[in-house]
This record gives sequence, structure tokens and C-alpha cells, in this order.
Amino acid sequence: MNLTIFAEMKSITGKRFGFCALGSLLGIMGVTYTLMYLITPYFGDDWGYMGVYRTSTGLDGSYPLWQFWLYDLRHWLHTNGRMANFLASICLGAFPQWVSDVILGGAAVAGGALIVRLGGLWRTQSYASMAIIMVAVYALLFPWWDMMFTIDFAFNYPFTLAVVLGAVYLFMKLNTAAGGTLKSVMVIAAGVVAGCMHESASLPLLCGAVWWIWREKRWLTFSPVQRRMLIAFAAGTLLSTLSPGIILRAAGGELWRIPDDTPWVLIVKSAPVTLLIFLAYGIMLMVSRRARQNFSALFSSPACVWAIAAVTALAPVAAGGIVGRSGWFSQAYALIFLCCWVRSAEIRVPRSLAVTAAAAAWLITSAQSVATVITGVEFHERMAEIDRAYVDSPDGIVFAEDVDYLTGPWWTLQRIDHRTQDMYYECKAFAGFYHRDELPVILPPEAELIDFLTIDEAEFPSGVIITTSEPSETQRDAMTVIPFEREGRRFFLLIPRRALAWGER
Repeated sequence: MNLTIFAEMKSITGKRFGFCALGSLLGIMGVTYTLMYLITPYFGDDWGYMGVYRTSTGLDGSYPLWQFWLYDLRHWLHTNGRMANFLASICLGAFPQWVSDVILGGAAVAGGALIVRLGGLWRTQSYASMAIIMVAVYALLFPWWDMMFTIDFAFNYPFTLAVVLGAVYLFMKLNTAAGGTLKSVMVIAAGVVAGCMHESASLPLLCGAVWWIWREKRWLTFSPVQRRMLIAFAAGTLLSTLSPGIILRAAGGELWRIPDDTPWVLIVKSAPVTLLIFLAYGIMLMVSRRARQNFSALFSSPACVWAIAAVTALAPVAAGGIVGRSGWFSQAYALIFLCCWVRSAEIRVPRSLAVTAAAAAWLITSAQSVATVITGVEFHERMAEIDRAYVDSPDGIVFAEDVDYLTGPWWTLQRIDHRTQDMYYECKAFAGFYHRDELPVILPPEAELIDFLTIDEAEFPSGVIITTSEPSETQRDAMTVIPFEREGRRFFLLIPRRALAWGER
């Protein structure tokens, strides 16, 4: 009797330990990702969206804040209809930076939690190890390196994923809900917002849902509130997808953009998780009779929605021309399909192997997250010092060691993003925010001893050259050339070309 009680207690403790480990991993990610948003300076599109409503002197941007509706309408007409961009511009313009950072840190961890929840692994017996591994895949193998710790990109991808998956979770919870007026209004609003967030997230999911509902004749099995939410989600999806700005982009309106690679290479680079999952499933169908027998049942379940969504979401990857973030939603949907498949097939591996793999995934993910933050703090301090020196400089020139964390240290997985001197438009937007005509120019500290009234050329140990002579074609091919003025004279700053980060355009 005592042995039986002990065995039962051990089993319960084992289950609790597995899900405590999952919760602790999500907690570590929540803290470290929030810190990453706090220490990552504004970058890229952040400056453009922040300048809509404010500059360094207050709410004196291109639009007064109360005209947000006018800006959003023009954005819908000329750029895209993504709610993610509307939210980014409002948060950047109206709220302190830490508010957006906390929201985005929470959204980042919510995406991983919702993947395992919708995949059926959350507190499911014997699947705690798999849940930890799925969260680790999300944390390590998704393209966080593609500027995902900047505000605008974070709203467009990790935040959008959390909103869309959260809407699906809410939809599932409404299966027996009564249709009161207030509840219906709130559900319809949630559906429209989720559908509008990003067409590459909502349209593939809508395609999967429509196919599954039609094939399985599920419409009448939904509660009235669920049906209203689904219609609202479809309306929001169409509102975003059919915006004139998106149609113009799809028709080739951005002629200046050169695709990073050919369509198939884009898919391989941007959505490898999707390809590996469906390759594994295809092989299983070929070699396993049980998998073939289970095929019909699996694709009669909601797993069908996630499979179609994952495959359909590859189309924007191929058409968009961008390596990295374009595969975000396809890979997330593929992970949920994988969870559904494993549970449906009741695939089991030896417990010792599963626990070992989960422990390794937990340790690697936690260590990578913490180590990146530690490195990021030093980076933040160096960038903040340069920015302060630029604001105080009468001619925009700063004497400091240049900052380049874009390709290292290796353990950061290139998650640290920042302005570099060759990024003209980012530097111009940065200068505009501070009402400066001079773009920031970072010269080596040794250059502070130069007499710019008499010097014609100076070379530094880092390979940087300051010269008054027009650079030759050979120099322009091998180096980044930045013109600047000092003491009334025109100079050229020649910097050895840096190594490009993954997916850098």
C-alpha cells in the first residue's frame, strides 16, 4: 500500500516538475526578452513611425496625435493596412519606451506559450518534455536576428503572432458562450483586430479555417458568438490584405527592392522549420502504415487548419523577397501542426531520452537569453554614450570607438541591432528626430588630436582613413565612404566594409 502511494506521489511530482520547468523557461524568456527590448535602441522603421507624432522636443512630428485616424488612412492607402504598424506608431509616439518594451516582452513569451497550448501540450500528461523543446525551437530557431528586438518589427511579428494565436484560443473558449450584446461587441472587435494585424498571419490561417469548416461541415457546430468572431476575423483579414498599399506592393510597386534570393531559396532560408516538419511527416507517411491510417483522422481535426496555414504562409515568403522574418508565421503554424500530429499518433520516445533533450533545450535557451542580455547591456551603454555625444556635438561628429555587434559575439545569435554609419536613412531619421542637419559621424578616438585645418589625410590602426581627396573607384568598392565637414573643410571617412549579418539587405 505504501509503495503504491509512493509511486503515485512520484508520478504526480514528475508531472509537476516538467511543467514547472516549462513555466520557469517561459519566465526566463519573459524577463530577458523584456530586457532586450529595453536595451535595444530605436532602429530602422522605429524612427520613421516615431517621427509621425513626435520629435525630441515633444509631440511636434508630422501629424498631431489627434489626427492618428488620418495618418492610419493614408498608411492604409499608400503603404499597408496592418494594425501592427498603426499600434507601433501610436506606442512610439504617445507612450514612454518602457511601456512598449514590457508589452512586447510579454507578447514574445506569449507566442511560445500559445504554440504549446494550441498544440495540446499544455499540462498534457507525458508531453512536458516536448512542450519545453517546442518553446526552445521558437526561442532559438525563429529569426529573432532579423531586427525582432526593434519596436516596429516586434509589433509586426512576435506581437502579431501572440494576438492571432490569442484570438484562436479565445475562439475555442467561446464554444458554449451565450451571445450577449457587450460580449458580442468585444468578440467582434477582437476578431477584426486579429484579422487586421498582418495579412501574412491572418490570411493563411483564414484559408485553413475556411477549408476545414467547409470540408467537415463545422459551421453550425459553432456557437453564435464564435460565428460572429470568425466573420469579424475574415473582415479584418480582407481589410488588411486588400488595402491599396499592399496591392501596390504585390503588383511590384516597390521597384527599388531587389529580392534577397530566388523564391525557393527564400523559403529554405526563411522557413526551414516548416520544411523539416512536413518532410518528416511525408517520410512517416511513406514508411508507416499507422501514419497512413491516422491521416484521415488527423486532417479531419483542427490540425488541418494549422497544416494548410503553414503551407499557405510560404507564399508571402517566396513573393516578399526578404530572408528572415517572412517565415515567422509559417513556422509557428507548422510547430502547432507538429504538436497535433505527435499527440494524434501518440508518438512516444524513451522517457530518459525525452527528459535529457528537454533539459538540454532548457539550459541552452536560458543560457543564450541571459548571455545576450549581459552583452546587450554593454552595447546599450556604448550606444547611449555615442548618442549623447552626438546631441552635444556642434557639427555631429563624435570621437569614439565604433560599435559593431551585428555579427558577434556568436552566442547572441545576432540579436543585437543598431545603426551603423552606412545606414543613411536611419541616420537621417535619427538626425531629424533631434532637429539636426548634420548626420552622426563617428571618428576614431585618435582623430581628436588631428588638426583638421591643415591635415589632408590620416590613417588609423583600425584601417579607417580620413582624407580630403575624392575616393577612387577601388576605394569605394572596398570601403564605406562617408562625407563630412569639419572646421569648414570637406572630408571623406573611409571605413573597411564590415561583415554582413545574416539576412542583411
